[in-house]
Amino acid sequence: MKTLVLALLFGLPLAASATPPPGTHREPAPAPDPMQHFSWRDDAAGYTFVAPPRWAGKVRAIPLASADLAASGALSGVRFVAGNRTLLVLLTTDETRAKALTATGATELSRHDGHVVAFKAASQTGSLALTAVELAAAVQWDGGAAGSVAR
Repeated sequence: MKTLVLALLFGLPLAASATPPPGTHREPAPAPDPMQHFSWRDDAAGYTFVAPPRWAGKVRAIPLASADLAASGALSGVRFVAGNRTLLVLLTTDETRAKALTATGATELSRHDGHVVAFKAASQTGSLALTAVELAAAVQWDGGAAGSVAR
């Protein structure tokens, strides 16, 4: 009996180490799941608009036509659209025209290095609507920290 117990005690660790657990040896690593994100860049003003991951693949950016820009007083602008619904309109101008931009109903979002970004929230309901915190952190200026605003 004593011999049997000793054989079992010494044999168990050897048997357990003989077969490695699945997934650790000689199996390829799982493919990384790419992180989905949504961003839109305005090179003229020098900022990037970064939306939450839930916008990835669902929202597209459509630059505003010249007539829309002239009516709003902006130098550049973009509409973010999901399906046939406009979620957000971003308008960019310089500091001298900022009052004209806010007079048309836009709300100033961020200001940096002589450029002003304002927005008009078209659809504030639904799963794709941005919260105030998400909107405040969405504009990332070149050379500035994420979410930083110079006023």
